[in-house]
Order: sequence, then structure tokens, then C-alpha cells
Amino acid sequence: MLLFPGISALAGEPYFCMQQGRTLFYERHNAASGKLERTTTWEIGTVSREGASSRVAYTFTLRKPGGAPMYGGPSQMSVLVDGNGDVRMDIGSTMKAIFSSMFPKAEIVSAGEPTLLPAGMRAGDTLPDARSVVTVLGMKYRTEVTQRQVLRRETVTVPAGTFDCIVVREHKEERGPGRNRVTTAETWYAPGIGYVRHDTYDKNFKLETTEVLKNY
Repeated sequence: MLLFPGISALAGEPYFCMQQGRTLFYERHNAASGKLERTTTWEIGTVSREGASSRVAYTFTLRKPGGAPMYGGPSQMSVLVDGNGDVRMDIGSTMKAIFSSMFPKAEIVSAGEPTLLPAGMRAGDTLPDARSVVTVLGMKYRTEVTQRQVLRRETVTVPAGTFDCIVVREHKEERGPGRNRVTTAETWYAPGIGYVRHDTYDKNFKLETTEVLKNY
């Protein structure tokens, strides 16, 4: 029996939502002021076979606090989930999709190694680094995600409910015209859903924002 296309019943449940038609809605707040900074919507589309793996297509939308779309509106994206439930996401795909919405006629190229979220993650594991380079209109945007550590298992409560999660910490450097940031993030991942909480810290490890799953 298959849990999802390409994933056996003996495999671990992926840290990503594969339920077609499901919508996940997040809110991100500023840690200091508590003000809403943006909302994020993930609309899960088709789940299709790709060899022994499954390709999950979804629509990704960022909105301003007032509801107006950011960066040109909805972006079409996808992730690959292999037969063991391991999730691979191109870290440049978000930026590429946003640029595609903003500049629909521009040639946009993304290259690099995807992030890996193994279904069998355990506390103390070290995860592989990931990198991307996105080129658009002659500009290059580089992202490096390093020092990826599985910290612990933890039960966390967010507006959408209470979830048994694995917590991952990673260091991110983003370089490019108008986009130069160094941050550390801690993310709570729930099996079968994906992230339910995401905390971002600045280079001095001061909490900047907290994003939580509101409903799904």
C-alpha cells in the first residue's frame, strides 16, 4: 500500500505536506514589536510520479499585512520527495519563482545543491549544506545554508494546533544587489505537514521574527 505516490508504507513520513488541495497559512511577526510583517500561503497542487520519487507542486504567495500580494503575486514551485520520504528543495527556487512573477519575460537561471530534510532525522544529526546562485537581468543572487544541525524533538503549540516536531538550526548567508543578510534560523518541522514554526535570528543571535502556522 502507498502512503503517497512513490513512498512505501515502510518509509518515514516526509516533513512536507503532500495532501492535494490542502492550504497552509502562516503569519510572520516582528519579535520586538509583535507587529505582523507578512503572511505566507502554500497551496498544495498535484503530486506526480517522477521515477521512484514524487514531485509535489504548490503555489507560494507572500502578502503584506494589509493583504496586498508581495513580489508580483503567487509563484509556482515544487519539491521532490523520494521513496524514503526524504524531502529535497531547491533553495534558489523561491527567489527564482518570485523573479519569474516580477519579470515574466526575463531569462532566470537557478543552480546549486538542494536542501535535504531526511524523514529519519534524529537529534544530533548534521545535515548537508546547500547553496544556490540565481541569475536574473545580469544580477547574481547567492545563498548558502550551512551549519545545519538537528537540535531536538519537541512538542510545540501554534495557532493551528499542537505538533510533535523535529527542530533544525541552520546558518544562512544571502548576497546580491539589495539583498545582503546573515541570519540563523530554528525551524520546527512536523511529519506530513512541513514547518509549523520558524524563528529567525540576526548575526548577533537576536530574535528578529517568528513565523507560525495559523491553519491548514
